This record gives sequence, C-alpha cells and structure tokens, in this order.
Amino acid sequence: MLRRVILIFSFSFLTLVGFSQVRNLEYYLNEAVSNSPLLKDYRNQYNSAAVDSLLIGAVHKPLVEVKSQLLYSPSYHNFGYDNVITDEGNYTGVLGVSQTIFNRRTLNNKYEAVEIQKNTLNNSTGISTRELKKIITDQYLAAYAGYRDLVFNNNFLELFIKENEIVKQFVKNGVVKQTDYLSFVVESQTQQILVSQLRNQYLKDLMILNQLCGMNDTVRYELADPGLQITGAPDITKSPSFIQYKIDSLRIQNEKMAIDLQYKPKISWFADAGFLTSNPWNFYRHFGYSAGISLNIPVYDGRQKILSKQKLDFDENSRTGYRDNFHKQYSQQIQQLDIELKSLNEISVQTSNQLRTSEQLVTALKDQLEAGIIQMTEYINAVKNYKTSSRNMNLINIQKLQVINQMNFLLTQ
Repeated sequence: MLRRVILIFSFSFLTLVGFSQVRNLEYYLNEAVSNSPLLKDYRNQYNSAAVDSLLIGAVHKPLVEVKSQLLYSPSYHNFGYDNVITDEGNYTGVLGVSQTIFNRRTLNNKYEAVEIQKNTLNNSTGISTRELKKIITDQYLAAYAGYRDLVFNNNFLELFIKENEIVKQFVKNGVVKQTDYLSFVVESQTQQILVSQLRNQYLKDLMILNQLCGMNDTVRYELADPGLQITGAPDITKSPSFIQYKIDSLRIQNEKMAIDLQYKPKISWFADAGFLTSNPWNFYRHFGYSAGISLNIPVYDGRQKILSKQKLDFDENSRTGYRDNFHKQYSQQIQQLDIELKSLNEISVQTSNQLRTSEQLVTALKDQLEAGIIQMTEYINAVKNYKTSSRNMNLINIQKLQVINQMNFLLTQ
C-alpha cells in the first residue's frame, strides 16, 4: 500500500510541468500592438486624411470639362415649342474652364480641418495603444500570479515526494505512527490536486493572454518577471486624454470659421470655347468663345448660420465640462494610487518578516520530526502556515505590480 502511494506521487510529479520557453511582458505588448485591428484602422484613416489634403488642393484648381448638347425641338402647324425660344434645336460642343478665386481663407480653413483630423488620429492612436498595453499587462500579471503560485506549490509537492521516503523509514523504525504517515499522504494528495488545478488555471490565463494579443498559439510558456517600475511624473498637460480636449477646442473653432466662410461672397471666373448653333448643318460657321465672372452673395438662409453655431456652442460647453472633470479625477486617482502603493509596501515588509519566521519554524520542526521529537501533524500545520504566508506574499507583490501598472497608465494617458 505504501509503495503504491509513492509510485503515484513520483509519476505525477514527472509529468507536471513541461513548459518549453520563457516569454516576457515586452513580447506580448509588441504582439498586441502589431496585431491590433483598431490601431491598423487608425493608420489607414491617417493615410486617408493625407489624401484629403491633396483633394482639397485639386478641387480648387481650374476645372476643365467638355460640354456637349444636341437638342431637337420640332414644330409644325399648331404643334411644338415656340421657335423664338427653341430655334427648333440647340447644338452645343464647347470646352469650358472655371475656378473660384479669392478663396485663400477657405482653403486654409479646410487644410486646418485636415490637420486637426490627423492630430486627432495620432492622439487616438496613442490613447488606444496605452489602453491596450494596460489591458495586456493586467492579464499578464494575472497569468504571472498563477504561474508563481503554480511554481511555489509544485516545489512543495516535490518536497512532499522527497519527504515521503524519509517518513516511510520512520514508520518502519517506529519513530512515526502509521496514522501520522497517512495524514502525510492525505496532505500530499491534496497538494497534488492543488497543483493540477493551478496548472489548468494558468494555462487558461495564458490562452486568454494570447487571444488578447491576437495570437493563435497553444504552446505552453513560462512567464518572466514583468519588472514593472513607475515611469514619469504626474503632468496632466502631457496626458493624451487631456490633449484631446485641446484638439477638440481647435476643431470647434475651425468649424465655426467654416460656417462664417460659407456666408462670404464667392467670386468665380469661367470661360469656354467651341460651337453653339441652332442649325446642325452649318455648325462650322458658329465657332466662338465666351468668358465671364460670377458673384454669389448669400442673403438669407432661415437662420441656419445662427443655429449651426449654437450647436457648436453646446459642444464647447460639454468639452469644457469633461475637461474640468478629468482634471479633478486625474489628481485624485494619482493621490489614491500613491497611498495604496505605500500601504502595500508596508504590508509587504510585515509579510516578508512573517514568511522568514515561518520558514525558520518549518526548518526547525523538520529536524525535530526526523529526530522523533514532534508529531507529523505539528509539522504539517507549520507547512500549511508557511504556504499561506508565501501565497499572501505573492498576492501582495502582484497587487503592487497592478497598482504600478495603473499608475503608469495615468502618467502616460
């Protein structure tokens, strides 16, 4: 019976891990940014905005077009259109050119609108990149916490397997009772089940991490220490989220200017050359040309200009409200995270001291157990306490990394 239990332990331990390589946080962040469809969409939109600048220039260049019209309007007896109007037909073939002039302010306004759009896309790319990196880092930390927990408990399982032979000899020599040995076996089996559960959970977290990064990868990897540190200092003026409010202000001003320019007088010149005749049989006698200037002055549009500007005023009020609220929350969140990180550092020191004491106790009780001074249950309880302290230490370290991740997100968002 005892030998069978030992063989089961050894076989399970040998097939437990089997991870092939080590990957770090930087690898997953690069993969996520490279595979993100949203970031690719922003890049395409930016390239499209660059083409819009070329279109603006092209639209305001002289427009050259060929115009042709063949109109036949028969009339006889009391039927047909008035010949004074139709000349019984209208046959046209001209090459025309036209262009709006004195529109430099309109052109500049449109170019400025495109630049604002490009700045918005650049800023949105930065915001989305930071948000994506925060999500990936959060999931990496969750998987890394599971990995550290798995490694720690797997080491304990290895310890139990090594101790199994020693305890077996104690039973044969009468130093340890068989009931104590069975308690040790039960605890070992419990540890084995825990390791299997932790392993499954880690593989699940790793799969979620791969999915978030857009990776179709089922290989089992170890995760390296993320090594997160606080980067930068609080400066809301450099925050992309705060910068977006400035860009929105420029956009609203640009749209107001565009509305004003729509109601400015517009002057265009035009010219054409070709033939225009009412008799298709002698069109070659009616070649000519014409040129002129047109003036368009808006007079009344039903108050559309006033109403359009009112809508933009509402947008500006909303923008100001969101900006002021962001400014307040930014400072409060930074302060809250700073307090939380200091508290976790204090708890970490206390837990570290407790862990060292617990480790010393386990070592001492192990020597006493081998000397037959204490019972197996006392040693097992000490091991459980040490495991609890170690797990708490792991959780605190992960919480500190999570706070640092959140802090870095605020400092760079």
